[in-house]
Amino acid sequence: MSEAYALHEGAFGTAIVLESRANLVAHAHSESQLALWLGGTRAIAHVGSEVVPYGEDVALGVNAFEAHDMVMESSGGSCLFLVFMISRQWLDDLGNAKGRSFRFPSPRVPINGVLRRSCWRVLDLIISAQEARSAVDSEVERLLEAAIATSAAGADDTPAGVMMLDQRLRRAISYMREHVSEITTIDEIAAKVGLSRGHFFALFRDQLNTTPQVFWSGVRVEEAMRRVAEGSALTQVALDLGFSAPGNFSRFFKEHTGVSPSIFKRAAREPMPVTVTGIPREPKI
Repeated sequence: MSEAYALHEGAFGTAIVLESRANLVAHAHSESQLALWLGGTRAIAHVGSEVVPYGEDVALGVNAFEAHDMVMESSGGSCLFLVFMISRQWLDDLGNAKGRSFRFPSPRVPINGVLRRSCWRVLDLIISAQEARSAVDSEVERLLEAAIATSAAGADDTPAGVMMLDQRLRRAISYMREHVSEITTIDEIAAKVGLSRGHFFALFRDQLNTTPQVFWSGVRVEEAMRRVAEGSALTQVALDLGFSAPGNFSRFFKEHTGVSPSIFKRAAREPMPVTVTGIPREPKI
């Protein structure tokens, strides 16, 4: 399978097409995520105690801050994914419009024929980069709303609302974001907000279903992705984020995103003008 990678940003968040050749360590994001396996080596994900086997009929859905990984079932191959990092504001707006909260009740998202076809249409649009942004956004938003609705089928609806975090936890998150370029430890961050190490870990576990280390890595990855996408030199990004060598930064970036920072930078600036489905596009009228 030849490498295929592209990136598209819209009101819904970010869509990423990537071919992964290595496992991903446990990590978390401040956005919800939907990941669809498109082919190649089989893979599984761990979300808490639940194991999700990627396949034609199952995608991975994780809510904001939920730690998850990706493990390939055999080495030496690669697997292709279509991943959506879903904006919290977009989800909140959707929830307000529908009168209910949009969260994945389970990390297992069933994929029916309609969603699968929608997935391929979105993939072609993103890879080709020939359609207007609004057309791509509309197709992506239809897919995401359908996937979330399918995941939530049979689950109890709850009123739309914003998660209320403990004030000390909010201060800790703000401190992480404001000092992302500094070398610090989890114990130092806990002390900054007046918490013991044990209480700090308990807050992250109980309110965000993750650990401080996973969240701190997620903050650093998000900042790295932002700077790389803006065109910053990779060596400078590595130094700014406290890595002792560019190689360490590249390894950290790949372990959390599935691709190297150089590939991510190219995808953010130069979408590939090809399709990967093999289905010809209908001519524009």
